Amino acid sequence: MGATIKEVAKEAGVSIATVSHVINGTRYVSPELIKKVENAMHETGYTEKYRKKKEEWKTGTKTVVAVVVPEAGGTLYIRLVRDISESLLKKGYLTAVYYSNYDTELEKNILLRLCGDRNIAGIILIPCTADRKNYEKVLAREIPLVFLERKVEGEDDCVLSDNEQAVYKAVKHLIKSGHEKIAVLLGRMESSTVKERLEGYRKAMVESGLEFDTRNILTVMRNEEYGEKIKCFYRDRRPSAIVSGSNHLTLKLLRVMQEMGLCCPEDISVVGFGDEEWCELLTPPLTTIKQDVEGMAEAAVLKITDKIEKRKCSFGRMRIPAKLFIRKSTQMIGRGPFGEKAFSPDDITFTEEEKEKIREGDFKVAISFHYGGTAWKTLHENGIRETLEKFGITVVAVTDAHFDPYLQVTQLEGISMQRPDAVIAIPCDDTITAPVFKKLSKKAKLIFMSNVPTGFEAKDYITCVSVNERENGRIAASLMGEYFKGRHHVKAGFIKHGAAFYGTYLRDMVATQVICENYPNIEIVAVSNFLNIDDAYRICRDMMKTHPDIEALYICWDRPALQAIRALKELGREDVAIFTYDLDEEIGEYLVQEKMVKGMGTQRPYEQGVAVALATAKALLGNTQYKYVGVSPYTVQKNNFVRAWKEIMHEPVPKKLINFFDK
Repeated sequence: MGATIKEVAKEAGVSIATVSHVINGTRYVSPELIKKVENAMHETGYTEKYRKKKEEWKTGTKTVVAVVVPEAGGTLYIRLVRDISESLLKKGYLTAVYYSNYDTELEKNILLRLCGDRNIAGIILIPCTADRKNYEKVLAREIPLVFLERKVEGEDDCVLSDNEQAVYKAVKHLIKSGHEKIAVLLGRMESSTVKERLEGYRKAMVESGLEFDTRNILTVMRNEEYGEKIKCFYRDRRPSAIVSGSNHLTLKLLRVMQEMGLCCPEDISVVGFGDEEWCELLTPPLTTIKQDVEGMAEAAVLKITDKIEKRKCSFGRMRIPAKLFIRKSTQMIGRGPFGEKAFSPDDITFTEEEKEKIREGDFKVAISFHYGGTAWKTLHENGIRETLEKFGITVVAVTDAHFDPYLQVTQLEGISMQRPDAVIAIPCDDTITAPVFKKLSKKAKLIFMSNVPTGFEAKDYITCVSVNERENGRIAASLMGEYFKGRHHVKAGFIKHGAAFYGTYLRDMVATQVICENYPNIEIVAVSNFLNIDDAYRICRDMMKTHPDIEALYICWDRPALQAIRALKELGREDVAIFTYDLDEEIGEYLVQEKMVKGMGTQRPYEQGVAVALATAKALLGNTQYKYVGVSPYTVQKNNFVRAWKEIMHEPVPKKLINFFDK
């Protein structure tokens, strides 16, 4: 195949466009740069390839195809020109590039001059406007002409990116992630591409039963002062997500968000349009719509050369599909057990008057844990106790049911006899404990963590505090998807919790959805459920024996994951990649050694304890508006393990684990 123009550009340390201009003589290039490019062509062997290609070039008149684009600086146009030039070169044509600078009069003059140029065989045009009147003269000359990237009214012979479907996919992704108030940021509304993108946004909103509100559409012109306009829009509309119509608009949006102290995706989820190299380098990496630039270029070249050489060609619009690349600039919006909007712990604030009123209340609180004896239970309890103490609230009892729902029932009956003002509880199960919780709700304010028992309605308890399990599910699934990126037909198994706990059920469901919708190269070939943690060992053994080609396992949290690891070791299958939840020392040891465990989403137990204590304090004042409080989860991989451990466990990394980083 030989060297490519891209390799020549890299060797010379110049842009691909500069190499193209040197080869084609389409623009002035300094002698110094010409020398660099010529040397690079020689070093890479492109000179010989170029010589052979020249022998195939058309000779005489009508040997050049003109490409007319609106601007020199847009990444899309630079890539289109590059790919068109390379494709035309293979067919024996040279490329001449002209820039209209979004000026319709300049564009008219360029086109008329090209029509009179004997060397021009045809024109590929990215039009400035959709108005057909601007192109009547060039259309009358019958010179071969192909419209690219934008439509012109009344002209159906063109090559377009599927703008409508692309934005439709992006908005649907946000809606499935729990977003409802979604805004769209667009450029000139006269452009056919902008109109199509707006229609994709409208269609996705209406189909999903959400309001298409024109107040959620923000237009920013290329040379317009944008800062204050975006700030005012955000303050007025408060969207949870914004889809940007181009990446120059995305950059403007991100600059303004930085000025306003807004974080992506915690405050606003962002989807860009146009996938450039810097999109993956941002923190967080940007979710983007990627146009198939190479496909658009090839289609345009095929159309124009068919017309020039008078071959039978397909007439009409060619729509080139675009892809949605989901990264980390969009987050799942947490929803409560009854679909309630999630409040952040930061939303729960107190006036000095409220604090004093709580202190004067001499309130008592009891805590009922489903199991204890772990660092997580200690962190939960510390977060609750330390926060309640600041309000002068007394903790009168802390119980541990050891995952035994009957024991928890007995413990709750004992708690009831102490007449606490509020009870904070993590139920052991959904059904056995439900009746005693129902009785308790009539005597004390009930605040649940993670799960609400069966038969409860929203009016039966005050608050449910949980990690954002939608986002947690997305994290684990995305870690698996990115780990196997570029691999074909990877087979995975899912080991889930069989009990109908709201939190675990939700994150398992979202993880399945993310894999199926976003990572078609991964096939879930086996799904099994367990009720007792120890059963995960047997389930994993059976799954691997039935499906020995499984390369990845999703396991619903760390303790069953450790049982699965025991089974994999016995089977000699330490090649399997595991993705799970909840950081602890034992599972962390596998992660830092890169043995089987490749990444995890994790709760933040101390922060959840703080959140539940704040919600409890509000409840004791009679405030019940915080029906569901969602705490953001944390992504943990080896490369951020030390920081993650300190922020989640609130202690230094154990020496045993630190030693693995020193090796």
